[in-house]
Amino acid sequence: MAALVLGFGTLASAQPALAAPTKAAAPRPAAEAGQQPKPVTTIAVVDVQFLLEKCSAMQSVKQQDSVQTQKFQAELSQQEQLLRQAEKELASQRTVLGQEAFDAKRKDFEQQVAEMQRRMQERRRQLDNAFSAASAQLRDSMVRVVGEVARESGFTLVIPRSNIIYMADDALDITNTVLLRLNATLPQITVNIPN
Repeated sequence: MAALVLGFGTLASAQPALAAPTKAAAPRPAAEAGQQPKPVTTIAVVDVQFLLEKCSAMQSVKQQDSVQTQKFQAELSQQEQLLRQAEKELASQRTVLGQEAFDAKRKDFEQQVAEMQRRMQERRRQLDNAFSAASAQLRDSMVRVVGEVARESGFTLVIPRSNIIYMADDALDITNTVLLRLNATLPQITVNIPN
């Protein structure tokens, strides 16, 4: 029993020595260690889709797009009507012309159709490029204005509202401020349509 008591006593007396925490050096602040303190990130939110739908510049682009689409459709209809007329004339000449002469006229008609399709495709491509350039100009202006508003308000990060699942404070939403400034700085965009 004495051995057991001595054994426990030995363990008990040894335990405080083992369990005594070693005094580690306290962590030094980052500034003392020669490191820069980490910047604080302040986040703002902007509704990009809302801006693109509601800004006056996009409204002007949509109006121009509508006008150009109507012109394109009218031109396309006119070309199709001319080709239908040419096709009727060709069909009426089938019995009058010899096979060789008819084949030559049919080949000319097919070339006219191919040329019209090529012109219409090229025109559609020009319109698409012009409106893409206008949209890019709007997006560039929007990004610039978002940056200005964020810097002035002290935000270091701006994320689109569409990427947010939850936001507790609507005060962090700068969409309306950006919309007002975007409308003031870029009230409209003139789409450069080639002739």
